Amino acid sequence: MADITTALQEDLRPIVEGAGYRVVELHAGVIKGRTHVNIVVYRPEGVGIDDCAEIHRTLLPRVELLLDDRDVALQVASPGITRTFKDMSEFAVFTGRGVQVLLRDDDWIAGRIASVTDTTVELSTGEGPRTIAFDDIQKARLDHTQEVAKTDVK
Repeated sequence: MADITTALQEDLRPIVEGAGYRVVELHAGVIKGRTHVNIVVYRPEGVGIDDCAEIHRTLLPRVELLLDDRDVALQVASPGITRTFKDMSEFAVFTGRGVQVLLRDDDWIAGRIASVTDTTVELSTGEGPRTIAFDDIQKARLDHTQEVAKTDVK
Protein backbone atom coordinates (compact mmCIF):
# COMPACT_ATOMS: atom_id res chain seq x y z
CA MET A 1 0.00 0.00 0.00
CA ALA A 2 3.01 2.31 0.27
CA ASP A 3 3.04 2.73 -3.51
CA ILE A 4 -0.68 3.58 -3.52
CA THR A 5 -0.21 6.08 -0.68
CA THR A 6 2.65 7.76 -2.53
CA ALA A 7 0.67 7.91 -5.78
CA LEU A 8 -2.35 9.36 -3.99
CA GLN A 9 -0.19 11.96 -2.24
CA GLU A 10 1.32 13.07 -5.54
CA ASP A 11 -2.06 13.32 -7.23
CA LEU A 12 -4.21 14.73 -4.40
CA ARG A 13 -1.79 17.21 -2.79
CA PRO A 14 -2.09 19.79 -5.64
CA ILE A 15 -5.90 19.56 -5.50
CA VAL A 16 -6.01 20.07 -1.73
CA GLU A 17 -3.45 22.88 -1.85
CA GLY A 18 -5.33 24.52 -4.71
CA ALA A 19 -8.35 24.70 -2.40
CA GLY A 20 -6.26 26.53 0.21
CA TYR A 21 -5.38 23.66 2.56
CA ARG A 22 -2.20 21.76 3.38
CA VAL A 23 -1.99 17.97 3.50
CA VAL A 24 -0.68 17.00 6.93
CA GLU A 25 -1.04 13.26 6.51
CA LEU A 26 -2.37 10.85 3.91
CA HIS A 27 -2.35 7.09 4.02
CA ALA A 28 -4.20 4.24 2.36
CA GLY A 29 -4.78 0.66 3.38
CA VAL A 30 -7.05 -2.30 2.84
CA ILE A 31 -9.23 -3.47 5.71
CA LYS A 32 -11.46 -6.52 5.18
CA GLY A 33 -11.11 -6.17 1.42
CA ARG A 34 -12.12 -2.50 1.31
CA THR A 35 -9.71 0.33 0.52
CA HIS A 36 -9.58 3.03 3.19
CA VAL A 37 -7.97 6.41 2.48
CA ASN A 38 -7.43 8.83 5.37
CA ILE A 39 -6.33 12.40 4.83
CA VAL A 40 -5.66 15.09 7.42
CA VAL A 41 -5.80 18.67 6.13
CA TYR A 42 -4.91 22.01 7.69
CA ARG A 43 -5.17 25.72 7.10
CA PRO A 44 -4.34 28.49 9.59
CA GLU A 45 -7.95 29.73 9.74
CA GLY A 46 -9.02 26.28 10.93
CA VAL A 47 -10.76 23.28 9.40
CA GLY A 48 -14.40 22.58 10.18
CA ILE A 49 -16.86 19.87 9.30
CA ASP A 50 -18.04 21.79 6.22
CA ASP A 51 -14.45 22.06 5.00
CA CYS A 52 -13.94 18.32 5.44
CA ALA A 53 -17.19 17.57 3.62
CA GLU A 54 -16.21 19.85 0.72
CA ILE A 55 -12.79 18.23 0.38
CA HIS A 56 -14.40 14.78 0.60
CA ARG A 57 -16.83 15.61 -2.24
CA THR A 58 -13.96 16.96 -4.32
CA LEU A 59 -11.54 14.08 -3.75
CA LEU A 60 -13.77 10.98 -3.68
CA PRO A 61 -14.38 10.73 -7.46
CA ARG A 62 -10.66 11.26 -8.09
CA VAL A 63 -9.66 8.59 -5.55
CA GLU A 64 -12.18 6.13 -7.02
CA LEU A 65 -10.79 6.80 -10.49
CA LEU A 66 -7.15 6.49 -9.43
CA LEU A 67 -7.75 3.24 -7.57
CA ASP A 68 -10.31 1.91 -10.09
CA ASP A 69 -12.51 1.12 -7.11
CA ARG A 70 -16.05 2.43 -6.48
CA ASP A 71 -16.12 1.20 -2.87
CA VAL A 72 -13.45 3.42 -1.29
CA ALA A 73 -13.86 4.64 2.28
CA LEU A 74 -12.46 8.18 2.29
CA GLN A 75 -12.05 10.00 5.58
CA VAL A 76 -11.08 13.69 5.70
CA ALA A 77 -10.20 15.23 9.08
CA SER A 78 -8.58 18.23 10.71
CA PRO A 79 -5.41 17.75 12.75
CA GLY A 80 -7.11 18.77 15.99
CA ILE A 81 -5.68 21.13 18.60
CA THR A 82 -3.34 18.62 20.28
CA ARG A 83 -2.09 16.61 17.30
CA THR A 84 0.98 14.50 17.94
CA PHE A 85 3.38 14.96 15.04
CA LYS A 86 4.02 11.83 13.00
CA ASP A 87 6.78 13.38 10.90
CA MET A 88 9.23 16.28 11.26
CA SER A 89 7.80 17.81 8.07
CA GLU A 90 4.76 18.80 10.13
CA PHE A 91 6.79 21.60 11.74
CA ALA A 92 6.74 23.45 8.41
CA VAL A 93 3.00 22.91 8.01
CA PHE A 94 2.29 24.33 11.47
CA THR A 95 4.68 27.31 11.42
CA GLY A 96 3.30 29.99 13.73
CA ARG A 97 1.37 27.51 15.89
CA GLY A 98 2.07 26.56 19.49
CA VAL A 99 3.90 23.32 20.12
CA GLN A 100 5.39 21.18 22.87
CA VAL A 101 8.58 19.30 22.06
CA LEU A 102 10.00 16.41 24.07
CA LEU A 103 13.75 16.24 23.67
CA ARG A 104 15.73 13.00 23.79
CA ASP A 105 17.03 14.03 27.24
CA ASP A 106 13.40 14.05 28.49
CA ASP A 107 13.07 17.85 28.70
CA TRP A 108 9.85 19.40 27.42
CA ILE A 109 10.08 22.75 25.63
CA ALA A 110 7.01 24.78 24.71
CA GLY A 111 6.68 27.71 22.34
CA ARG A 112 5.58 28.80 18.91
CA ILE A 113 7.15 27.49 15.72
CA ALA A 114 9.04 30.50 14.35
CA SER A 115 10.92 28.91 11.45
CA VAL A 116 11.96 25.55 10.05
CA THR A 117 14.93 24.31 8.02
CA ASP A 118 15.63 20.84 6.65
CA THR A 119 17.24 19.80 9.95
CA THR A 120 16.07 22.23 12.67
CA VAL A 121 13.10 24.08 14.10
CA GLU A 122 13.28 27.45 15.85
CA LEU A 123 10.79 28.00 18.64
CA SER A 124 9.83 31.32 20.18
CA THR A 125 9.71 30.51 23.88
CA GLY A 126 9.16 32.57 27.01
CA GLU A 127 12.96 32.57 27.44
CA GLY A 128 13.62 33.69 23.86
CA PRO A 129 14.31 31.88 20.59
CA ARG A 130 15.49 28.28 20.75
CA THR A 131 16.82 26.29 17.79
CA ILE A 132 16.39 22.53 18.08
CA ALA A 133 17.81 19.85 15.77
CA PHE A 134 15.23 17.34 14.55
CA ASP A 135 17.59 14.56 15.67
CA ASP A 136 17.19 15.82 19.26
CA ILE A 137 13.38 15.59 19.18
CA GLN A 138 11.75 12.51 20.61
CA LYS A 139 8.14 13.69 20.30
CA ALA A 140 6.18 16.82 19.39
CA ARG A 141 2.56 17.90 19.56
CA LEU A 142 0.47 20.97 18.93
CA ASP A 143 -0.27 23.04 22.03
CA HIS A 144 -2.89 25.74 21.59
CA THR A 145 -2.09 27.20 25.03
CA GLN A 146 1.18 28.54 23.56
CA GLU A 147 -0.84 30.67 21.15
CA VAL A 148 -2.39 32.93 23.79
CA ALA A 149 -0.42 36.16 23.75
CA LYS A 150 0.53 37.55 27.17
CA THR A 151 -1.42 40.70 26.31
CA ASP A 152 -4.55 38.55 25.84
CA VAL A 153 -4.41 37.30 29.44
CA LYS A 154 -6.02 39.55 32.07
